[in-house]
Amino acid sequence: MRRKLRLATFFAMLVILAMPAIAQDVIKIGTIFPRSGANAMLGEQAFRGADLARRFVNEAGGVKGKQIQFVNADAPTPQAAVTEAERLISKEGAKVLIGSLTSGNALSIASVTERSGAILWETSGISDDVTNKGFTSVFRTCDAGSLRGQSAVMLAYDSIAALLGIPANGLRVAIIYENSSYGTSQYNGAMAEMKRRNMKFVFANGYLSSGTDQTSLVLQVKQAKPDVLIHVGYINDVQLIANGLRGYKAAPKVLIGGGAGYTDPQFQVGQQTFANGVIGIDMPSNIDPNLLKNEKDRAISKQFRDRYRAEYGESPSLAAEVVFLGSYVLLNNVLPAATDMSVESIKKAALSINVPETINGWAVRFDSATGQNIGATAVAYQWQEGQKQIVWPSNLKSADFKYLPLSW
Repeated sequence: MRRKLRLATFFAMLVILAMPAIAQDVIKIGTIFPRSGANAMLGEQAFRGADLARRFVNEAGGVKGKQIQFVNADAPTPQAAVTEAERLISKEGAKVLIGSLTSGNALSIASVTERSGAILWETSGISDDVTNKGFTSVFRTCDAGSLRGQSAVMLAYDSIAALLGIPANGLRVAIIYENSSYGTSQYNGAMAEMKRRNMKFVFANGYLSSGTDQTSLVLQVKQAKPDVLIHVGYINDVQLIANGLRGYKAAPKVLIGGGAGYTDPQFQVGQQTFANGVIGIDMPSNIDPNLLKNEKDRAISKQFRDRYRAEYGESPSLAAEVVFLGSYVLLNNVLPAATDMSVESIKKAALSINVPETINGWAVRFDSATGQNIGATAVAYQWQEGQKQIVWPSNLKSADFKYLPLSW
């Protein structure tokens, strides 16, 4: 009996002694997305993108011979994001958190990483505040909201005015936007760009996306009689307002959506043929791999799409692709460039990289003052005969931009 006890103790000691060595063979990275609640579908798609990036890197040998291990969190709300970010850092030992899908969650997580000495690797929350609040440990691989607002105005000025036969400075432009940091960032970018171009602004108003009656807002748009309406919203309020614009015969000549609701496949499902001609400004996604210059990027793009379809039975969404892209840059480019896995070494490595091309056409190079990827750009999609086509800029387009009068 004593001999068995001694043997059991001996083997237990071996396991304990081996644990540090095992732990040293992995690099822990936290992920935090809304995988339950209102954004659960997109949150799950986002996580899939991150996890495929992890598996791609691990299958290629990992980072300096070590495998990447994810510790995961579900954050359906900004409040939950705070709690879960604290847990991942303090209890799981994660020094880098990949997130966040929504801007509200991103801002909440950034406040935690800032005071905890960790890094938020933001792949998908676009509010300008994420990189303009002075956080010292945030790196964002995707575009900023104000850039989308600027892009909407640039498209109106450079292309739409001529198609309408109206002088660019004579275009009547109105903006409505859901008034969280997501919508406000795009509104600010659009207004700044209109001021720079001396364009004619006729109406602007923010609203709560949770509102169930937007009749007053629709009637204000009708009274303003814009040639171009820029509308930033999520899918539910976008459907509500689109129905209202049609019902009250308040539709503009051209409708430009600020991502989210207007590029969501559910917009076309809800509006059917009425979606035809509507434009959405968003991140590039599912671009033709032949448009990529680098053969390796073309191969990664194909591999990502094929694996995603094989494992999940559907094509990768925009959320899945943009999170894969951002996560892959972290795991494949940044971590291997770090001298060690300390926060300061990872930050230094992030600021040193210059990735000329990724699977959606973006370059990745971080601004040293803000942590924003200055290589991220927006594109214009247009719904054409039930299909979402990239029509601007020309180097990424899948179809020509057309003036398709709204049948509203």
